[in-house]
Formats: sequence, C-alpha cells, structure tokens
Amino acid sequence: MELRQLQIFSTAAKTLNFTKTGAKLGYAQSNITGQIRQLEEELQVRLFERLGRGIQLTTEGKKFLENANQILLLCEKAKGEFSPDVFRGILSIGAAETLCVYRLPQILSRYRNLYPLVEIRVQTDSCDTFIEALKANHIDIAMVLTDKIQAPELAVQTLHDETMTMVASPLHPLAQKQKIKPQDLTEECLILTLPGCGYRPLILAMLKKQNIKPGSIMELSSVGAIKQCTSCGLGVTILPKISIRDDLASGKLVELNWTGPSFEVKTQLIYHQEKWITPPMKAFLDLCCSPNSTDYWPSGDISLG
Repeated sequence: MELRQLQIFSTAAKTLNFTKTGAKLGYAQSNITGQIRQLEEELQVRLFERLGRGIQLTTEGKKFLENANQILLLCEKAKGEFSPDVFRGILSIGAAETLCVYRLPQILSRYRNLYPLVEIRVQTDSCDTFIEALKANHIDIAMVLTDKIQAPELAVQTLHDETMTMVASPLHPLAQKQKIKPQDLTEECLILTLPGCGYRPLILAMLKKQNIKPGSIMELSSVGAIKQCTSCGLGVTILPKISIRDDLASGKLVELNWTGPSFEVKTQLIYHQEKWITPPMKAFLDLCCSPNSTDYWPSGDISLG
C-alpha cells in the first residue's frame, strides 16, 4: 500500500469519477483505474461499485475511506513539522556566563517573539567545554568570549568586539594611582576565571610576555563571585566591561587606568561546519548577524589599553 494509492482513492471517493480524479491529480484515467484495482487486490475487498460510467463507494470502501483520510492527515501533519515556514523543534545553545546574562536575553526575547514554537535550551560553561560539546553534537551553537578559535572543523562568526577593563574596589591601593602598569601587579592578588574561559589565556599570556608574576592568583568559577570578591578588596580583576557596567555606576567597583597591552576579545558564534543547519538554528544565526543586530551590541565602548 502506497500513499499515492491512498491519495488516488480519497480523491476518487470525492469525485466519484476516475476521469475527473486523473485530471485533478495529473494522472491518466487508466493509471487511476490500475491503482484502485491494485489497492482492492491488496485489501481483498471491493472499494467501488462500477455502475455504467459512474462509480459508488461500497460499504467496505466507506469504512476504508475513514482510515485513508486519517493516514493522509497524519502525513500532512508530519510534513508540516519540518516545513521551512513552520519553526518547531529544539535549539540548544551554549553561552559564556557573561553573554548569557548581558547579551543573550535581548536576542532570545526577539527570537521568541518570532518563533514561539521553538523550544530553547541554554547552558553556561567554559569555551573549551563548548568546543568539545559542538564536536560531539551535544549543542547546536555556542556563544563565546575569546580571541581566536583553534578548531578548523568549527565555523566562526564574530558578532562584536568586546571591551575588557581592569577594576578594583574604590578602597584598593591601586584605585588611588593615576596609571596602572603591568609591574604594579607583582605584589597584588589577581582574580581570574577558571581554566577553559575564553579570555583567561589572553591575560596570562600578557603577564608572561611582560615577565610579570602577580603576588597571588585567586580563581573563581562565577563572574558574579569575581565581582563580589573584587569589590570587597581581595584583589583586582580584568573582565568584559559589559559585565561590570552596573557595578561601576553604583561605585562598588572603579575602573583602573591600565597602560599595559590591550586584550582583543570578541563575542563569537561557533558551530560545527558539517552540522545540518536546521530552520530554528538558521533563524538564530540570521537574527544574531542581521543588520539590526547592533541593537544587542551597545556602542561607545573603549578598549582596554
């Protein structure tokens, strides 16, 4: 039994004329007759009574029509689930904590308004973890903060150049200095994110290049915890400016006048080059990269350095 046969049978049941059925479906009348005969032979029942030039459904035909219409309806529903005009399914996103808090909500708000039937799953973790998750097809897209992605199998789209800034408590000794040089960190506690963070290697590479060894290093997994410990005077930190705007405005943190090398950090979208781009995934990529995406990336930032 084929779907084509069910379509022919259902149409013939409506027109009660094999010639009209053929004209409606684009088949020759002989093809229509042959398909109906094959269907009757498979079911071992007579579906139509041939009365002269006309046809009428038999009792068995009327019963089979109910089942045939249900099957055809389910097929149309199944095809509709994957129609490019109907966005359904699941979109799995990995996002750096800073981006998940300060960038992603604006994008997801717009996305949900456009595609309310898509189920969105977001997880936060390190850049290294997301790269492995993309390779294993555990997530669809990752939004990370880093400079370069060393993974040729991944596609990378840069969305925004992020400003990094050094901050401390207003009561910290360095807050009283007009200029902060790399050498000023030799006796200070530097508060950093954990290994795997996209921009941590840039900070450590800068220190190594300048032959600077901080007095101590404190590692924390949460940007919120880093800000809290910094505002308590436990040390200085370097964070994306988008994550400390409110803290600067409230006076909990102050921006230090760093004169050392700058840090080139970008918000980037990454996904596996061989992955099938589903309609929900393509819609998210298009939304992030559209001309109107500048609404998500406030201008006026000044780079560190």
